[in-house]
Amino acid sequence: MVLKKIKKWVDGDSGLFSDGTKFRLAEVRAPEKYQFGGERATRRAAGMSGRNNGVVNWRPVGTSYGRQVGYMTTPDGSINQRLLRRGSRNKGR
Repeated sequence: MVLKKIKKWVDGDSGLFSDGTKFRLAEVRAPEKYQFGGERATRRAAGMSGRNNGVVNWRPVGTSYGRQVGYMTTPDGSINQRLLRRGSRNKGR
């Protein structure tokens, strides 16, 4: 696990770290920002990481389309798991 600071969320399951690295959450499938529910999904993810000033524990497990794919946690728990419980399910893709 590595401590990282989130610069911005692009949508509900991907974003950009302050060091310029693009990331995507593993096993999470949220709508794109321009799709129905996308703005809400983005705000939800940003709120979960914002409680800790955007500093998260990051465990990369691979890459996809030039982005690191991995698991993100805060002192409140796993962001991946909390997003899955709130409906951002990976629908077999």
